[in-house]
Amino acid sequence: MTLHVYPAILEGDAESGFSVYFPDLNGCVSAGDSASEAALNAQEALALHLEGLMGEGLPVPAPSDLSAIRPEPGAPEAARLLVTAYLPDPSPLHQPQRTHAE
Repeated sequence: MTLHVYPAILEGDAESGFSVYFPDLNGCVSAGDSASEAALNAQEALALHLEGLMGEGLPVPAPSDLSAIRPEPGAPEAARLLVTAYLPDPSPLHQPQRTHAE
């Protein structure tokens, strides 16, 4: 298993609910009625998003440093999170075969 850690932004409030997005992973989002529910859902969203990228053979972007992410003006940012996901190591059956010339 490989640990993946990505920065995420928690937005919203207790009245309207919370959402989480990952600046490094376009389209990877989660939500919840509470901040803790949204954060827990973010772990599942991250794992599914990364599994999808890997399954399609697409590059997985490197995570940004949390402090390097600029706040969006006017966004209802409630917190910044580091979200983790454990994913299985790629199967050796799916690894590119090396030739003797490499």
